[in-house]
Amino acid sequence: MHQHHEESIRRIVEYFEPQPDVLGLLLAGSLAHGFAGPDSDVDVLILVTEEEHARRVATGQRTFVTADLCTYPGGYVDGKYLRPGFLAEVAARGSEPARFAFADARVLFGRLDGLPESVRAAARYPEEGRIERMRRFHAQLQAWHWYANEALRRNNRYLLGLAVSKLVLFGGRLILAHNRALYPYHKWFLEVLGRVEERPPGLFDLIGRLHEEPSEKSVTEFYEAVRNFRDWPPLVAGWGGQFMIDSELNWLTGAAPVDDL
Repeated sequence: MHQHHEESIRRIVEYFEPQPDVLGLLLAGSLAHGFAGPDSDVDVLILVTEEEHARRVATGQRTFVTADLCTYPGGYVDGKYLRPGFLAEVAARGSEPARFAFADARVLFGRLDGLPESVRAAARYPEEGRIERMRRFHAQLQAWHWYANEALRRNNRYLLGLAVSKLVLFGGRLILAHNRALYPYHKWFLEVLGRVEERPPGLFDLIGRLHEEPSEKSVTEFYEAVRNFRDWPPLVAGWGGQFMIDSELNWLTGAAPVDDL
């Protein structure tokens, strides 16, 4: 971490610590994960009382953004107000991106008993449901492989761009799940994927070719590399049936999109 980040963090702590409604402050984002560059912003999670959080929800004041507390040009603080109970909810049923927000988080100060332990629990990889998630991601990989070839056949550039992105997303999510690594959402997806121990040989070369020159050859090479990497959980309903459940009928139950699990 750069000195100007450390100086800015000290100022942020000095700003929030005297506020009685603030129960804890966590450093999150790229600085916590080790992805930051010199010009990265400072991401914080601000834990406030239930009453203060309810007031902020009612008034639409859920975020905190300012450049005043940063000591470097272009720097700013990007904060989110959370209630303490949110950590327990993430630990119990949070999506992988929700959990990743707490991965590597650093407690800057806290007035809550057991806060470090609560943060670690929220960042736990959800072993429960892992096989089912892999099954669903595998169905999406198969579906978007089909869509990519349809797009090439029909010269549909929009569909091709979408299919290529989805191929990489769900192929990558399979690899992350294999390694029990949390999916961080799109911004840091490839960064995290590049850090896992086990992945198909030349995976990032295949991803690069797929994006730079999408063709039947590059689509097939990426698809086969992921499909043959291991024996994935079998598709009980077939990929078409599972794709219909996850991408066409999920609105019936209000289930989260399979992309965001």
